[in-house]
Amino acid sequence: MAASNPYFGIKAIGAIRRELDKKNWRKFYKELDRLRNKKRISVSQNPNGSYNVEITNLGKNLVNRYNLDELTVKKPDQWDGFWRFCSFDIPGPKKHARQALLSKLKELGFIMAQKSLWTHPFECREELAVIAKAFEVEPYIHFFVAHDLDKDLLLRKKFTSKTGIYLK
Repeated sequence: MAASNPYFGIKAIGAIRRELDKKNWRKFYKELDRLRNKKRISVSQNPNGSYNVEITNLGKNLVNRYNLDELTVKKPDQWDGFWRFCSFDIPGPKKHARQALLSKLKELGFIMAQKSLWTHPFECREELAVIAKAFEVEPYIHFFVAHDLDKDLLLRKKFTSKTGIYLK
């Protein structure tokens, strides 16, 4: 199996391993069939009875769309004065997903307002949706936009200090 995004490969291998370990063959084949029917993968049988599973161009385009390594928050020409907030309450069994989410938020320039409340001054709803889907934490993340904050100046200073981008 070939993929341009390492997260996709790790996730796919992990999913395959879990399914094989459980001997849940019906569900495993059903999922393969679903991906094949959606033209995300192609499956072919070898003469020895084993199978080749390859990602299709459509599947590659989907992977590229969710390529976390290339994900950035675009800086507009002028800041609109609104803060975008991401709050989350991710359960303990998803500890690794929470850590990965926090790492990616920091990488994208988010600043911590409180322990599970992070903010960014630029539009980032789509980027958050991609991250939440990739780490399978969509039900635990909430997004909202706020203006006229009492801590606006503090958030601006933190953001400028972290990114070097001055907000007017």
